[in-house]
Amino acid sequence: MSRTVILTRREVFSSSHRLYSDKLSLEENKKIYGKCINSHGHNYVLEVSIKGAVKEDIGMFMNITELKEILKERVMDKLDHKNLENDVPELKGIVTTTENLSIFIWDQLFPSLKEFLYEVKILETENNFVVYRGE
Repeated sequence: MSRTVILTRREVFSSSHRLYSDKLSLEENKKIYGKCINSHGHNYVLEVSIKGAVKEDIGMFMNITELKEILKERVMDKLDHKNLENDVPELKGIVTTTENLSIFIWDQLFPSLKEFLYEVKILETENNFVVYRGE
């Protein structure tokens, strides 16, 4: 009898960004985003969870090494030590809130992980985090 488990891999990446919408005036941006309209950086903690049935013959459903390689190629190489607005073409014109970043990461991972992908969690600070489950 196989059992379903959730496996989570944690990575840390450093990126800079600013919160600013070209669809709003400078005053509206200041009102909504405050000091975050200025360039600043974060040491983001990313937790990616995958869900699957444990295969009895191998004792896992995905080798953690495979997940680590997918994260490196599809997320870490794109985001670590980058300016999100200027260095990541897919994020141009998108307000790089942690909410939008979590959706972006999901979209990067889904082609490789498909039905296994369960959750993307990003901690922007020790007090603020976003969880996205593909909905």
